[in-house]
Amino acid sequence: MLVPCKKRMTKSNLGALTVVFAMAVAGCGHTRYLAGTTIPATEDNLAVVETIEQYRTFLIEKNIDGLLLLASKHYFEDGGTPQANDDYGYDALREILTSRLGRVQSLRYDIEYQRVTVRGDQAEVDAFLNGAFELQSETGERYRRVNDRHRFVLERTPNGKWRFVNGM
Repeated sequence: MLVPCKKRMTKSNLGALTVVFAMAVAGCGHTRYLAGTTIPATEDNLAVVETIEQYRTFLIEKNIDGLLLLASKHYFEDGGTPQANDDYGYDALREILTSRLGRVQSLRYDIEYQRVTVRGDQAEVDAFLNGAFELQSETGERYRRVNDRHRFVLERTPNGKWRFVNGM
């Protein structure tokens, strides 16, 4: 049974009630994270990870046109070696993707996101890649596994889309 309160709400009671309410709301506030990670689910982080997930899907589908749509015109890979003959940019990306994906018979490619850093219009994503590839080779089909750390680098375009600059 509810009993009406016969006391009037005073300014001090209202102030105390406001403080208690503010503390309760602040206590309920918590950071949301991307599923399965400790990466804050900010708008930028979500957009960057969604772009990388599109990349993963296009890679599994061997969709070269889709992959090229995700690449920045500033795309560049240095091959990770001191020699310049394995470096390439956006203009050579179609040929590289066609050559490499043309040999893939089947593919499993999982990405475990470890860190997303967005600074202005640049994003770096550190991840752990776990994949298996069945490759067609001159000596028959070969299997290759990938279990390694990787860094994706993306830039935000003027229309707000994220595109790969490195790491595809």
